[in-house]
Amino acid sequence: MLCEAFSLSDLHPDLKDSTARLSVYARDPAGALADEAPRWGVLILPGGGYGVVAPAEGEPVALAFLAAGMQAFVLEYSVAPARWPQAFLEAAAAVAFLRKNAARYQLHLHRIAVCGFSAGGHLAGCLCNLWGDPLIRTELGLAPTDVRPDAGVLCYPVISAALSADGSTFPNLLGEDWKQSGRVELSLETSVTPTNPPAFLWTTWEDGSVPMENTLAYAAALRRQGVPFDLHVFQHGPHAMGLATDECARDGEHRDPRAAGWHPLCVSWLRRIENELPG
Repeated sequence: MLCEAFSLSDLHPDLKDSTARLSVYARDPAGALADEAPRWGVLILPGGGYGVVAPAEGEPVALAFLAAGMQAFVLEYSVAPARWPQAFLEAAAAVAFLRKNAARYQLHLHRIAVCGFSAGGHLAGCLCNLWGDPLIRTELGLAPTDVRPDAGVLCYPVISAALSADGSTFPNLLGEDWKQSGRVELSLETSVTPTNPPAFLWTTWEDGSVPMENTLAYAAALRRQGVPFDLHVFQHGPHAMGLATDECARDGEHRDPRAAGWHPLCVSWLRRIENELPG
């Protein structure tokens, strides 16, 4: 197995001051039937309110995707006091790095998914919505097609400042005067377009930190724009469940066998949409 770690300056020279890190969890070809075709690559963006990067939503999730036959990558992106668009540019550079190194990691060029949790779900949504933002070319010299995800997996995501109850995500992202920032597009239900990639969405009815209305608002926006999605709302479980198994749960409340079903559902969904994607 390939286990590697890169600083963001290794990925892109214009990110030389970034403190972010990309960790790789990838299978080496071993003559198995699965090696006969390129694999999905999943870029995992843990949550943490743009204030920290939650370890429980990183490596355990990567290992679960790896066990399902998909190459996994965890981005520990910059958080406060770093502000927008730092994490967004880092995530865009990471997607471009996966495409550039598709042969090394046995990836299909059009099978790159982003999987984000909570604030990481917001960051994944930013890539899905705003992959064509001129900022990416201006700051990184990358083309929109270099950074567009082929699928978005948003796990109990922060979507809208008006719907989130955590109170820290948008101040950490934009600063204390975030309400005057004018960044309306970062309430992601407002910036979905028909060019968004298909999405897999899940949340819980009991989530009191990032209420399920965030996920429902994003699903409604996707529906209005004709973007296909899978949506799962589990009744039980608090915020920040990760895999909802012992590998991620910090207590019994964060472990739920039904909510844990999101991951096999997600894997089967990614397999199913393969026939609907280019290549």
